[in-house]
Amino acid sequence: VICLIRQNSVPLPKHIKVYQVDITNTHEMMDFNKKCPQFNVIISCIGSRTGGIHDAWSVEYKANNNLLKLGYARAIDQFILLSAICVQRPKCEFQYAKLAFEKFLIESRINHTIIRPTSFYKSLSGQVKKVKAGKNFIYFDNGKTTACKPISEPDLANYICECINSKPRLNKILPIGGKGPAITPLEMGKMLFEIMNKKPKFLSIPSKLFLLGEKAITPLTYFSIKFKNTQQFLKIANYYATESMLVYNEKTNRYDEGLTPEYGKDTLECHYKKLIFSDSIDDELGDHKLF
Repeated sequence: VICLIRQNSVPLPKHIKVYQVDITNTHEMMDFNKKCPQFNVIISCIGSRTGGIHDAWSVEYKANNNLLKLGYARAIDQFILLSAICVQRPKCEFQYAKLAFEKFLIESRINHTIIRPTSFYKSLSGQVKKVKAGKNFIYFDNGKTTACKPISEPDLANYICECINSKPRLNKILPIGGKGPAITPLEMGKMLFEIMNKKPKFLSIPSKLFLLGEKAITPLTYFSIKFKNTQQFLKIANYYATESMLVYNEKTNRYDEGLTPEYGKDTLECHYKKLIFSDSIDDELGDHKLF
Protein backbone atom coordinates (compact mmCIF):
# COMPACT_ATOMS: atom_id res chain seq x y z
CA VAL A 1 0.00 0.00 0.00
CA ILE A 2 1.25 3.47 -0.92
CA CYS A 3 -0.49 5.98 1.33
CA LEU A 4 -0.46 9.73 0.72
CA ILE A 5 -0.76 11.61 4.00
CA ARG A 6 -0.39 15.23 5.02
CA GLN A 7 3.13 16.06 6.15
CA ASN A 8 3.70 15.39 9.87
CA SER A 9 0.04 14.39 10.33
CA VAL A 10 0.90 11.02 11.91
CA PRO A 11 4.10 9.51 13.33
CA LEU A 12 5.63 6.95 10.98
CA PRO A 13 7.62 3.79 11.81
CA LYS A 14 11.29 4.01 10.86
CA HIS A 15 11.10 1.17 8.32
CA ILE A 16 8.48 3.02 6.22
CA LYS A 17 9.90 4.50 3.01
CA VAL A 18 8.79 8.12 2.60
CA TYR A 19 8.42 10.17 -0.58
CA GLN A 20 7.68 13.87 -0.20
CA VAL A 21 5.52 15.26 -2.99
CA ASP A 22 3.07 18.12 -3.54
CA ILE A 23 0.12 16.40 -5.20
CA THR A 24 -1.18 19.75 -6.46
CA ASN A 25 2.07 20.21 -8.42
CA THR A 26 1.97 18.44 -11.80
CA HIS A 27 5.76 18.40 -12.26
CA GLU A 28 6.37 16.91 -8.81
CA MET A 29 3.77 14.23 -9.52
CA MET A 30 5.52 13.36 -12.79
CA ASP A 31 8.75 12.96 -10.85
CA PHE A 32 6.94 10.87 -8.22
CA ASN A 33 5.75 8.58 -11.01
CA LYS A 34 9.37 7.65 -11.71
CA LYS A 35 10.07 6.80 -8.06
CA CYS A 36 7.05 5.00 -6.63
CA PRO A 37 6.47 1.23 -6.92
CA GLN A 38 3.77 -0.23 -9.17
CA PHE A 39 0.16 -0.21 -8.02
CA ASN A 40 -3.19 -1.22 -9.49
CA VAL A 41 -5.87 0.94 -7.88
CA ILE A 42 -6.04 4.57 -6.71
CA ILE A 43 -8.33 5.44 -3.82
CA SER A 44 -8.60 9.21 -3.43
CA CYS A 45 -10.00 10.50 -0.14
CA ILE A 46 -8.39 13.93 -0.41
CA GLY A 47 -10.36 17.09 0.27
CA SER A 48 -9.74 20.78 0.91
CA ARG A 49 -9.57 21.81 4.54
CA THR A 50 -10.92 25.34 4.24
CA GLY A 51 -13.34 25.24 1.32
CA GLY A 52 -11.76 28.47 0.03
CA ILE A 53 -11.78 29.09 -3.70
CA HIS A 54 -8.09 28.45 -4.41
CA ASP A 55 -7.87 25.61 -1.90
CA ALA A 56 -10.95 23.89 -3.34
CA TRP A 57 -9.79 23.92 -6.95
CA SER A 58 -6.18 23.07 -6.04
CA VAL A 59 -7.19 19.99 -4.06
CA GLU A 60 -10.63 18.78 -5.16
CA TYR A 61 -9.86 19.24 -8.86
CA LYS A 62 -6.17 19.73 -9.64
CA ALA A 63 -4.70 17.26 -7.12
CA ASN A 64 -7.22 14.60 -8.12
CA ASN A 65 -6.46 15.35 -11.75
CA ASN A 66 -2.76 14.77 -11.06
CA LEU A 67 -3.59 11.46 -9.38
CA LEU A 68 -5.64 10.46 -12.41
CA LYS A 69 -2.70 11.29 -14.70
CA LEU A 70 -0.55 9.10 -12.48
CA GLY A 71 -3.13 6.37 -12.95
CA TYR A 72 -2.94 6.77 -16.71
CA ALA A 73 0.84 6.42 -16.58
CA ARG A 74 0.58 3.23 -14.53
CA ALA A 75 -2.34 1.77 -16.49
CA ILE A 76 -4.31 1.19 -13.28
CA ASP A 77 -7.41 -0.99 -13.09
CA GLN A 78 -9.64 1.41 -11.16
CA PHE A 79 -9.88 4.92 -9.67
CA ILE A 80 -12.07 5.10 -6.54
CA LEU A 81 -13.09 8.64 -5.63
CA LEU A 82 -14.46 9.62 -2.24
CA SER A 83 -16.72 12.52 -3.12
CA ALA A 84 -19.64 13.84 -1.01
CA ILE A 85 -23.41 13.65 -1.11
CA CYS A 86 -23.67 17.45 -0.88
CA VAL A 87 -22.68 17.81 -4.57
CA GLN A 88 -26.23 16.82 -5.54
CA ARG A 89 -27.34 20.45 -5.16
CA PRO A 90 -24.15 22.51 -5.48
CA LYS A 91 -24.00 26.06 -4.20
CA CYS A 92 -20.41 26.33 -2.93
CA GLU A 93 -17.08 26.47 -4.75
CA PHE A 94 -15.71 23.22 -3.31
CA GLN A 95 -18.82 21.41 -4.56
CA TYR A 96 -18.33 22.76 -8.09
CA ALA A 97 -14.69 21.66 -7.95
CA LYS A 98 -15.71 18.15 -6.82
CA LEU A 99 -18.27 17.90 -9.61
CA ALA A 100 -15.77 19.12 -12.20
CA PHE A 101 -13.42 16.29 -11.32
CA GLU A 102 -16.25 13.75 -11.13
CA LYS A 103 -17.15 14.70 -14.72
CA PHE A 104 -13.51 14.50 -15.82
CA LEU A 105 -13.16 11.07 -14.20
CA ILE A 106 -16.38 9.74 -15.75
CA GLU A 107 -15.23 10.86 -19.19
CA SER A 108 -11.80 9.26 -18.75
CA ARG A 109 -11.02 5.77 -20.06
CA ILE A 110 -10.22 4.44 -16.58
CA ASN A 111 -12.73 2.31 -14.68
CA HIS A 112 -14.03 4.36 -11.79
CA THR A 113 -16.22 4.21 -8.70
CA ILE A 114 -17.50 7.48 -7.21
CA ILE A 115 -18.65 7.22 -3.59
CA ARG A 116 -20.80 9.98 -2.10
CA PRO A 117 -21.09 9.46 1.66
CA THR A 118 -23.47 11.35 3.92
CA SER A 119 -22.22 12.97 7.15
CA PHE A 120 -19.36 11.55 9.23
CA TYR A 121 -19.66 10.91 12.96
CA LYS A 122 -16.74 13.22 13.69
CA SER A 123 -18.45 16.07 11.82
CA LEU A 124 -21.41 15.73 14.18
CA SER A 125 -19.38 15.56 17.39
CA GLY A 126 -18.05 19.09 17.77
CA GLN A 127 -20.46 19.95 20.58
CA VAL A 128 -19.91 16.91 22.79
CA LYS A 129 -17.26 18.63 24.89
CA LYS A 130 -19.41 21.77 25.31
CA VAL A 131 -22.49 19.83 26.34
CA LYS A 132 -20.38 17.77 28.72
CA ALA A 133 -19.25 21.06 30.29
CA GLY A 134 -22.86 22.14 30.84
CA LYS A 135 -23.27 24.44 27.83
CA ASN A 136 -26.14 24.64 25.35
CA PHE A 137 -26.48 22.42 22.31
CA ILE A 138 -26.68 24.67 19.26
CA TYR A 139 -28.86 24.03 16.25
CA PHE A 140 -30.15 26.16 13.40
CA ASP A 141 -33.73 27.37 13.08
CA ASN A 142 -35.99 24.73 14.68
CA GLY A 143 -33.40 21.95 14.57
CA LYS A 144 -35.65 19.77 12.42
CA THR A 145 -35.26 21.19 8.91
CA THR A 146 -32.24 19.01 8.07
CA ALA A 147 -31.44 15.34 8.60
CA CYS A 148 -28.74 12.82 7.76
CA LYS A 149 -27.77 9.16 7.97
CA PRO A 150 -24.20 9.53 9.26
CA ILE A 151 -21.60 6.83 8.65
CA SER A 152 -18.57 5.93 10.78
CA GLU A 153 -15.01 5.99 9.45
CA PRO A 154 -14.50 2.20 9.85
CA ASP A 155 -17.78 1.41 8.07
CA LEU A 156 -16.96 3.81 5.24
CA ALA A 157 -13.43 2.39 4.96
CA ASN A 158 -14.88 -1.13 4.64
CA TYR A 159 -17.32 0.04 1.99
CA ILE A 160 -14.54 1.70 0.00
CA CYS A 161 -12.36 -1.42 0.15
CA GLU A 162 -15.28 -3.58 -0.97
CA CYS A 163 -15.44 -1.44 -4.13
CA ILE A 164 -12.00 -2.62 -5.25
CA ASN A 165 -12.44 -4.77 -8.36
CA SER A 166 -16.18 -5.02 -7.67
CA LYS A 167 -17.82 -5.27 -11.11
CA PRO A 168 -21.31 -4.28 -9.88
CA ARG A 169 -19.82 -1.02 -8.51
CA LEU A 170 -17.67 -0.15 -11.52
CA ASN A 171 -18.37 3.09 -13.38
CA LYS A 172 -21.12 4.12 -10.98
CA ILE A 173 -21.92 6.95 -8.56
CA LEU A 174 -22.80 5.42 -5.20
CA PRO A 175 -24.43 7.42 -2.39
CA ILE A 176 -23.96 5.74 0.97
CA GLY A 177 -25.06 6.36 4.56
CA GLY A 178 -24.74 4.57 7.87
CA LYS A 179 -27.37 2.73 9.90
CA GLY A 180 -30.68 4.56 9.97
CA PRO A 181 -33.05 6.05 10.67
CA ALA A 182 -32.19 9.58 9.57
CA ILE A 183 -31.51 11.91 12.48
CA THR A 184 -32.02 15.68 12.87
CA PRO A 185 -29.78 18.08 14.84
CA LEU A 186 -32.50 18.41 17.50
CA GLU A 187 -32.55 14.63 17.92
CA MET A 188 -28.74 14.57 18.14
CA GLY A 189 -28.87 17.09 20.97
CA LYS A 190 -31.56 15.15 22.84
CA MET A 191 -29.48 12.01 22.44
CA LEU A 192 -26.42 13.67 23.98
CA PHE A 193 -28.33 15.03 26.98
CA GLU A 194 -30.01 11.66 27.55
CA ILE A 195 -26.68 9.81 27.48
CA MET A 196 -25.22 12.29 29.96
CA ASN A 197 -28.39 12.29 32.08
CA LYS A 198 -28.55 16.08 31.84
CA LYS A 199 -31.48 18.46 31.47
CA PRO A 200 -31.66 19.53 27.79
CA LYS A 201 -30.41 23.06 27.08
CA PHE A 202 -30.71 24.29 23.50
CA LEU A 203 -29.81 27.45 21.64
CA SER A 204 -31.37 28.18 18.26
CA ILE A 205 -29.49 30.29 15.70
CA PRO A 206 -31.32 31.62 12.61
CA SER A 207 -29.67 30.28 9.45
CA LYS A 208 -30.55 33.59 7.73
CA LEU A 209 -27.64 35.17 9.60
CA PHE A 210 -25.27 33.48 7.16
CA LEU A 211 -27.14 34.93 4.18
CA LEU A 212 -27.14 38.38 5.72
CA GLY A 213 -23.41 38.14 6.40
CA GLU A 214 -22.77 36.93 2.86
CA LYS A 215 -24.68 39.86 1.35
CA ALA A 216 -23.00 42.34 3.68
CA ILE A 217 -19.47 41.46 2.56
CA THR A 218 -20.30 40.97 -1.15
CA PRO A 219 -19.07 44.47 -2.16
CA LEU A 220 -15.73 43.77 -0.43
CA THR A 221 -15.18 40.54 -2.39
CA TYR A 222 -14.33 42.57 -5.50
CA PHE A 223 -11.22 43.89 -3.78
CA SER A 224 -9.91 41.01 -1.67
CA ILE A 225 -9.53 37.25 -2.00
CA LYS A 226 -9.73 37.12 1.80
CA PHE A 227 -13.30 38.40 1.70
CA LYS A 228 -14.11 36.02 -1.18
CA ASN A 229 -13.02 33.12 0.99
CA THR A 230 -14.99 34.49 3.94
CA GLN A 231 -18.01 34.63 1.66
CA GLN A 232 -17.41 30.98 0.75
CA PHE A 233 -17.25 30.04 4.42
CA LEU A 234 -20.62 31.73 5.01
CA LYS A 235 -22.08 29.90 1.99
CA ILE A 236 -20.80 26.58 3.31
CA ALA A 237 -22.17 27.30 6.79
CA ASN A 238 -25.56 28.23 5.36
CA TYR A 239 -25.56 25.11 3.19
CA TYR A 240 -25.01 22.72 6.08
CA ALA A 241 -27.51 24.65 8.21
CA THR A 242 -30.28 24.30 5.63
CA GLU A 243 -29.60 21.22 3.47
CA SER A 244 -30.01 17.59 4.49
CA MET A 245 -27.27 15.04 3.87
CA LEU A 246 -29.56 12.51 2.21
CA VAL A 247 -30.26 11.44 -1.38
CA TYR A 248 -32.25 14.13 -3.16
CA ASN A 249 -35.34 12.87 -4.95
CA GLU A 250 -35.59 14.80 -8.22
CA LYS A 251 -39.20 13.65 -8.74
CA THR A 252 -40.50 15.00 -5.45
CA ASN A 253 -37.90 17.79 -5.04
CA ARG A 254 -37.21 16.61 -1.51
CA TYR A 255 -34.46 14.83 0.38
CA ASP A 256 -35.47 11.20 0.71
CA GLU A 257 -34.50 9.05 3.68
CA GLY A 258 -35.84 5.95 1.96
CA LEU A 259 -33.63 6.42 -1.11
CA THR A 260 -30.48 6.86 0.99
CA PRO A 261 -28.65 3.50 1.19
CA GLU A 262 -27.52 2.24 4.59
CA TYR A 263 -24.32 0.37 5.33
CA GLY A 264 -22.37 -0.81 8.35
CA LYS A 265 -22.98 -1.72 11.95
CA ASP A 266 -21.84 1.36 13.90
CA THR A 267 -24.31 3.84 15.37
CA LEU A 268 -24.01 7.53 16.23
CA GLU A 269 -25.25 6.81 19.75
CA CYS A 270 -22.37 4.39 20.39
CA HIS A 271 -19.93 6.94 19.00
CA TYR A 272 -21.29 9.62 21.33
CA LYS A 273 -21.01 7.29 24.32
CA LYS A 274 -17.41 6.53 23.44
CA LEU A 275 -16.59 10.24 23.25
CA ILE A 276 -18.48 11.20 26.40
CA PHE A 277 -16.63 8.65 28.50
CA SER A 278 -13.29 9.38 26.83
CA ASP A 279 -10.56 11.62 28.23
CA SER A 280 -9.36 12.71 24.78
CA ILE A 281 -12.32 14.30 22.99
CA ASP A 282 -10.12 16.92 21.31
CA ASP A 283 -7.78 14.30 19.90
CA GLU A 284 -10.71 12.30 18.60
CA LEU A 285 -12.24 15.22 16.74
CA GLY A 286 -9.19 16.84 15.18
CA ASP A 287 -10.14 19.01 12.20
CA HIS A 288 -13.62 17.50 11.89
CA LYS A 289 -15.50 19.88 14.19
CA LEU A 290 -18.64 21.46 12.78
CA PHE A 291 -18.83 24.03 15.63
